[in-house]
Amino acid sequence: MAYSQSKTETVATHLRTRFMEGNVEGHEIVVALISMVKAEKIDIDEVAPILSKVFFEQPQGILSALQKASTLIDDELIDSILHEVNEQA
Repeated sequence: MAYSQSKTETVATHLRTRFMEGNVEGHEIVVALISMVKAEKIDIDEVAPILSKVFFEQPQGILSALQKASTLIDDELIDSILHEVNEQA
């Protein structure tokens, strides 16, 4: 079940705040969003608007985060993370 629009905006605001505070890196946000898509919490078409909000509409920041995330993760890793989280829930 995907989040409502207001919850998606809340997620974007929360991730931006954590990013600005230095609590998470850009690629970690990408990994979190991909995991949320795979867990059907958000739709794939919501990822770009969330990233735009997190990175203040700066394409270079978005691209950098996407590139770094793509070197670190693959579908198998995401599936493993989701499986582990579901076991703990």
